[in-house]
Amino acid sequence: MIPRTVAVVGGGTIASSLTLALARHGVRVRLVPASPAGAGAGADADAGTGTGAPDRPADLAVLAVPPSRVATVLADCRRLGVAEAYTDTTGVDATAERDAADGHATDSADATDSDYLAGHPLTDFAGPDASAGLFGGRPWVLAPTPATSRETLNRVLGLTALCGAVPVVMDHASHGAAMARTAHAPRLLAALLAARFHPPQPHLLRLTEPDLRGLLRPADLDPELWGDLLRGNAAAVAAVLREVSADLDVLLAALEGVDSPDAAHREQSGKQLAHLLEQGRDGCAAVAAHHDGRAGGVR
Repeated sequence: MIPRTVAVVGGGTIASSLTLALARHGVRVRLVPASPAGAGAGADADAGTGTGAPDRPADLAVLAVPPSRVATVLADCRRLGVAEAYTDTTGVDATAERDAADGHATDSADATDSDYLAGHPLTDFAGPDASAGLFGGRPWVLAPTPATSRETLNRVLGLTALCGAVPVVMDHASHGAAMARTAHAPRLLAALLAARFHPPQPHLLRLTEPDLRGLLRPADLDPELWGDLLRGNAAAVAAVLREVSADLDVLLAALEGVDSPDAAHREQSGKQLAHLLEQGRDGCAAVAAHHDGRAGGVR
């Protein structure tokens, strides 16, 4: 089902880009503050957008709010009847978040959650500029639970189609594990490396190369937002970092061993060092091959 009315709750680049992407397809978009309970009903604008809480439920509401606020904002929107179905942009399991806040767990198949599907558009934006094409050709993770209705899933699939995204359906655990490996842990490792240059040391900065800036760029993040994201996926991120920590132990031993007076130890350490470097090269090649293929139309 292609939604014809969508409420975008929250603000920022994702919310603005969603509004632009949907409006160009003639979808009537309603902009709702992140605290919808305090919003008044606004009139639709000529361009097909309006502000405030809607006077009738939208086909779908997209919660473009920080992870820690998804459950609360979802509850507010449901109470106000903002939409007939809901999704978010962080992939948070709002049911689990709600249960944690309430101090109890509910049946995962509770029919009251049939109108919600966690979603996570993966974008390449690196700034505040909104774009209708932000989601084009990019994965959009959908993480339904047993309670999610087919109608809700179809509405969110319709949203991804309007945005030109590629829907990827997976469960919450798989999504968390994937994000830990592809986004969260790499940014933390970049942050640790970037911290070696603070406080600034001019004699070191003069020797830095463009490749280093690219390596450290993932560390340029909003600590509050990323602290929120990491708290919601801490166990999965820790598991990846333990793997890296084990490799670091091997690497440290190899670096210490290549200078050993014992020839056999030097040889073994050299092989371990070479093996780690080869693994890194192969992983880099795998990522590059995937993206080169996608750019060429293979995907």
